[in-house]
This record gives sequence, C-alpha cells and structure tokens, in this order.
Amino acid sequence: GVRAPLQQSSTSHPAVSHSRSFMRASRPSIGECLDNVPEEEMADMSLDVYNMFYLSDIGSQGFVYSVAVFIIKFALYVLLLLDLIYNKEFPSQQTVEATPIVRTTQLFLMPVAIVTQEELITSFFIFSHLKYSPSIRKRHPTAYKWKYIVAAAARFTDGSIFLFINICVMLLQDTDVLGLFLNFAALMFLQTIDNIALQVCLDGYWTQSLRETAQDVVDMKFAYRHNYVHRCMQTSFVVGVWIALLGLWVAVHYKEN
Repeated sequence: GVRAPLQQSSTSHPAVSHSRSFMRASRPSIGECLDNVPEEEMADMSLDVYNMFYLSDIGSQGFVYSVAVFIIKFALYVLLLLDLIYNKEFPSQQTVEATPIVRTTQLFLMPVAIVTQEELITSFFIFSHLKYSPSIRKRHPTAYKWKYIVAAAARFTDGSIFLFINICVMLLQDTDVLGLFLNFAALMFLQTIDNIALQVCLDGYWTQSLRETAQDVVDMKFAYRHNYVHRCMQTSFVVGVWIALLGLWVAVHYKEN
C-alpha cells in the first residue's frame, strides 16, 4: 500500500522536531551515498527489522527495537524446536509410516517451502546481487560493514531455522494430506513477524524516532549487481537447498523401509 508521509509527533517538543527534520533533510542524497550509481543499478532494501538494525544508530530506539524483535522471533523458534524434540519425538528412532499420497505431497511441497521462505530467498538475493557500500555512511554514519554482515547473517539464520522447522513438521505428518497443508499454512505467520514489526513503525504505532528509522529502510537503496554470473549464483543457492531437502526426504523414507 501507499506509505503515509512522515508527520511531526504531537508529543515531541517543536524545537526538537524541527531540528531533527532539518538534520534529515540536510543529509546527502541516496545517489551520493552510493557513489552516484545509476538508478537502474540500485535495488530496494527488504522491508524488515534486519535492515532497521543495519541503518539505525547503535543504542538508538531503532537498534534496540530491531534486536528485541529478533530475540522474540528466535525465542518462538526455540519453543517450536523443543516441542518437536520432546513432544513429537523428532528426530526419532521410531518408524514413521507415511502413506504414499502423503509422501508424494511432501515431495511437491518441498520446493514450495523453499520459495515461500521470504527470509531465505531474500538472503540468496543479497548474497548474489548486493554489495556493501562504505559511502552509505554519509547518510547513516553507523551503517558499518559489521552491522551489514550481522543483519545478513541473522536474516539467513532466521530463514534456515524456519525452513528446517517447516520440513520437520511436514515429515512428521504421516497419514493426512489436509493436515499437512494446514500445518504448512499455520507456520507461515512466523516468517512475517519482522516485516510486520517494521510496518507498525511506519504506521506510527510507536515513537516518531522509530517511524523515521523505518522510513529510512523504505527510502534507502543498495548497489545492485545483475549480470549472468550473479543470477546463476542465486539460482544455485535455491537448487542446492532443494537437493539437500530431497536427500533428507529420501533418507527419512529409506529408513522406513
């Protein structure tokens, strides 16, 4: 949807708000931050709290907020994994007697699980096409390379853990195709937590500072590499994950036999 323009918070002191607005307006342009890279060689940032972490000042509201969302999301993952291990007995030495139709459905759902895992697909795109630009610090002084790496690593870890949980739940479903689809759909809300966390900041539910930091994520760009080699890299990441999951599926059902 259309983003609402930033508005002055009614709770802010007028002088502070005016000073903050002046500082934002006086920052170098995005083109200057990317060393005047042509617009067709720029890519939008993914709208998530990982990029909020990257752009925000260390110790600021945006920094603390993005770390808090990250911790909450991973805590939910840990709880799900503990439930799988202790209540669903997975990984398990027991035989899981899946029906042929469930096995076939699992096989077809695996590539769907990969391409619908937004954080993982975004990570593959970043690894393949985007590059860190030190000159971005003209606009965001604390956008250090280590923060860029940490944000990318956290996003990839997020996507990898979610995919693992999704596949585990899928392999545990042994008799009911409808249950397989329902479990698959029920987990999908987890991957949107970081995007929703950014959106509520944009919509003004929290502080003006968080709203401005979220708007920075919307406005900022990355330098974009889009030649044949980088497209092949992106595809090879997806294919590699699919082969690994296919091997897991074969191993699980080979053990049954």
